[in-house]
Amino acid sequence: MDAADRISQLPEHIIHHILSLLSTPEVVRLSVLSKTWHRVFNSFPISEFSSSSFLVENSDRSLEFATFVYNSLLRQCRKYRSIPKFQFSVTDRYFRTCFFTFQQPLQPQLAKHINRCIRLGTQKGVKELSIYFCVPDYYRLPEATLSVKELVVCRLVGCILSGPINWPSLRELSLKQVKICDQRIFDNLVFTCPFIEKFALVECDGLKYLHLSGLRKLKKVKVKRQSFPLMEKIEIDVVSLHTFSYSPFYFEKTHIDLTSCKNLEVFKFKGCTESFRKYLKNLNQIKRVTLCIFCYSSSGFEKIVSKVSDPVLHITHLKLKTYIIEKKGHSLVDVLFCICRPESLFLVSGRGTNDEFMKILCKKLVRRVKHKHYCGGNHLNGWQHDLKGVQIERCGRNGYRKVVTCDAFLDSLQTLEPKETIRFEFEWSFNSLP
Repeated sequence: MDAADRISQLPEHIIHHILSLLSTPEVVRLSVLSKTWHRVFNSFPISEFSSSSFLVENSDRSLEFATFVYNSLLRQCRKYRSIPKFQFSVTDRYFRTCFFTFQQPLQPQLAKHINRCIRLGTQKGVKELSIYFCVPDYYRLPEATLSVKELVVCRLVGCILSGPINWPSLRELSLKQVKICDQRIFDNLVFTCPFIEKFALVECDGLKYLHLSGLRKLKKVKVKRQSFPLMEKIEIDVVSLHTFSYSPFYFEKTHIDLTSCKNLEVFKFKGCTESFRKYLKNLNQIKRVTLCIFCYSSSGFEKIVSKVSDPVLHITHLKLKTYIIEKKGHSLVDVLFCICRPESLFLVSGRGTNDEFMKILCKKLVRRVKHKHYCGGNHLNGWQHDLKGVQIERCGRNGYRKVVTCDAFLDSLQTLEPKETIRFEFEWSFNSLP
């Protein structure tokens, strides 16, 4: 008995697990090996479909892909009472080179085939839906898809929302590169999906005002801007919110109101320091914050300090990723600790200019120990006087952990592994703590 025969003798659920690790075309090729494999294929519920697996050089197999998806779903609809998960992805390999030059809708025949695939994939009690379109124009969802009552998780990419939505069981919603035709459509979506726990709005178009309220279970919100028109205001009136992530569009002047989010603990920000300073006032009203900030320069940090009446923010844990010019690194370190007195600071080696930042920080810490009364003649160096002690821990990816001194860490900077987590534990004098 050869190896192929031995595999075919395995229990069906084990063969299904093996097939789940393969791409859709590979599964199809296996189905023609023998009657046994064809029978296994017919009983295997394929839930993830991607046109990229059908791409062939100088050949358009889009219709072939859509036909394959429809026949697969039709077979599953006849065999199973429900299709709990459905993932559908359409990618045009030429799309990214022409994104800013023109918008071209799908061919009518192809659009018709895709519509019937999505209608079929969402009519059997789907609970997790992922629809990804990377084509020159937005894809308009079939009307029936907008009212799937069993839907719990929904991820949409490259689609357009132009009608009322009713997903009453929804818990997780992710919209990326989605066009929202009317503000009222989004407001209605929030109203009809009261149990949302996670929400992401990434590079979407059509909203000038984001207002989230009445979502009693909402825990995480992510907003990333990448297009015009600019968003004027983000207001979240949800007590349960735990994590808020925000990436502005360059120097976008968006007013953010998080004052009602009394349980907010994690604030993630990606952008330049000039943008970040606008949100410090809101952060001062939050008791515990884990801040992930991406710094492209430190030129505006002195302005940040001057804008805050009480410069010490209530930040317990600070996770930092830096992109800084070497000459600005010293200023960044000083202003950072002038703004806050974190109990711990986390950086990952090999990312951005984190290694350079850690080198500058450790040199300052070593100099502080050698010159106990050193403050550098600048009020920004006052943090060194408030610092009582520091401990550095190296955490490798393989469970490696080691506590080192500042001198030892400086000596080992050249031997740091990529993606090694470095944790600085600080002990501050009582008077410096908020």
